[in-house]
Amino acid sequence: MPKADKVADQKKQVFGYEPDVDYPAYDRIPSGLTFRCSDKLPGYYADIDTRCQIWHWCLPNGYMFSFLCPNGTVFNQAHRVCDWWTNVNCGDSLGLYDNNNELYRDVEGNLIAG
Repeated sequence: MPKADKVADQKKQVFGYEPDVDYPAYDRIPSGLTFRCSDKLPGYYADIDTRCQIWHWCLPNGYMFSFLCPNGTVFNQAHRVCDWWTNVNCGDSLGLYDNNNELYRDVEGNLIAG
């Protein structure tokens, strides 16, 4: 058994969880993601297709930047941070996208244009 597999097996025996099975374990942002900012308000968004390990920053001008949460963590849409995967129900993230409504507003509450 290769050393990396042996280490992963030992971790599973200790913690009881398996990377890529129980939680996502990307080591880079995969190509071909379907998430787009074109129909979103500016803000921070969990990528459901990656089980929330990837998150996207949509800017007011429509630009998008994508980020990878460290292994063992996923994007917590409620708090807009990477959090331990056991603390996050990724499926709830879509319903929390509206929490971005409070961002990118001027002092009167008007959306800042890009």
